[in-house]
Amino acid sequence: MNTSSNDDTSSAISLRRMPQQLEVIAPGDDWTGVISNARRRRLQNRLNQRAYRRRQLRQAQCLNDQSGVPIEQGHQVHDSGTQRDSGDQEVHSPPDRGCRLALPETRSNLHQFARQAYQDYILASPRPAALHTLIQLNVLNAIGHNAGALGITVESLCDDNSVSPFNRQGPCVSWESFPASLRPTALQTAIRHHPWIDLFPIPQMRDNFIRVCDSIDEDEFYIDLVDVKEDAGEKPNLIVWGNPSDPRAWEASVPFLRKWGWMLRGCQEILDATNYWREIRGEKRLIFEIS
Repeated sequence: MNTSSNDDTSSAISLRRMPQQLEVIAPGDDWTGVISNARRRRLQNRLNQRAYRRRQLRQAQCLNDQSGVPIEQGHQVHDSGTQRDSGDQEVHSPPDRGCRLALPETRSNLHQFARQAYQDYILASPRPAALHTLIQLNVLNAIGHNAGALGITVESLCDDNSVSPFNRQGPCVSWESFPASLRPTALQTAIRHHPWIDLFPIPQMRDNFIRVCDSIDEDEFYIDLVDVKEDAGEKPNLIVWGNPSDPRAWEASVPFLRKWGWMLRGCQEILDATNYWREIRGEKRLIFEIS
């Protein structure tokens, strides 16, 4: 008896993800086949939150495309497409003021990086390789944030001939409305200086800089802070981990202390904060010898 055989004929089988696997990024996220109820619920919650953030991002991008105006901070986008005051989940537009403070030749790349970092944040998918650049961008954003709190425009910060609003004649905004750490010292109101000096929340640091600003290269200091490069390695800069107007949120890098340490003479709050953040990372405390 002759039989026909199709053994030599192969058919392609298309393998697709199960619906619950669509938001899986790493193997450990997949709850398929997990027996423990507690662990399965934990994984399901993680994937549901990831899907929720992805929907928020898509809606935010659609609103941006339609209106050309970024979604304001403090508003939340819901599935209906409407906005209301912020609650447990918030959508924040990527920071722009900090990018505008960067050097012109790096500004375009920094805008692109900020958008990518923002998207990574929304999707809870951070990229460790981007940490160094993100830290530098945080400094720019902190400076921009404090400028806004003082009513100082980005344009004036980028103008070499600008004068601090604390030195101008005529009516001015009440300083009582400013964060305590950013209110001008007597020296700031007495000596003419560029407004970017006013943006650091350490009064003694501002005074130290004003006293020597005629004898040092201000541009070099400014470039150390705002020149954001992905391959810069460890550089003399400041790091911001929280509220930009809170001195305890700032940290000085070791290269910064070596090069500009004299600027922190008498600034115990940032020296203490530097060791605090180092200890959080498991690094050794520094012993400061600032002459």
